[in-house]
Amino acid sequence: MKDDLEHPLQSSEKTSELTPAAALRERLTRGRARFWVLVATTLVWMIDITLFRHITGHHVVATTFNPLLHTLEKVSTVVFVIVTLGLAQALFRSRQASVFRWALIYLFFSMVQVVANVLSMVATASSVDGGGLGGLWDVAAVYMQSVTVFMFIYIFLDVCTPGGAFVWPSRDGEPPPTPHVIDYLFISLNVNSTYGPTSEAVMSRPAKLFMALQVLLAIMMLTVLIARAVSA
Repeated sequence: MKDDLEHPLQSSEKTSELTPAAALRERLTRGRARFWVLVATTLVWMIDITLFRHITGHHVVATTFNPLLHTLEKVSTVVFVIVTLGLAQALFRSRQASVFRWALIYLFFSMVQVVANVLSMVATASSVDGGGLGGLWDVAAVYMQSVTVFMFIYIFLDVCTPGGAFVWPSRDGEPPPTPHVIDYLFISLNVNSTYGPTSEAVMSRPAKLFMALQVLLAIMMLTVLIARAVSA
């Protein structure tokens, strides 16, 4: 009976009291959405593994960088296993504080991987022989890795910031919608391509700093793309 009385109250809170970011936080830490969180962490790790093997196997960067990249890859694999286990335990035991700590660790190492991939490609852009325009797909892969990682960073910042890191627009007379992963993908793609804000207002200073970092990485990737295209 107590549960029957609590469910209507919870649903009314979600529709009338919770901010869009808070509603998303409740959705991600309950029910089947928890499985999608684990799928997302696995997806980022698989993208990085695939990209790493191509970069080192096809000599996209100078061989002098291979020991550093191999070390980073081993560390990231250990971190992935540990964080995934800790994240799964926290999710299914409904420990939100622990969920965000594990997610923060994972996103930090994911961002380090993106930065390392971009910097290593920039450092060796002039020394890599051109192999035709078809060989530039690895630059696109690093680009999409950046978009994906920063998308999850924006989700993390939004659900962790009191009141939300973004202001989500809504139609006149309607409450703000609960954001979807596509909304954050749209933000990340816009930052990576247009170097400017999207229709969502950014209210969080950490989010602005991460957007600035993403813009700098995007400019570096554009530099690599131009250098490699000219070489090709």
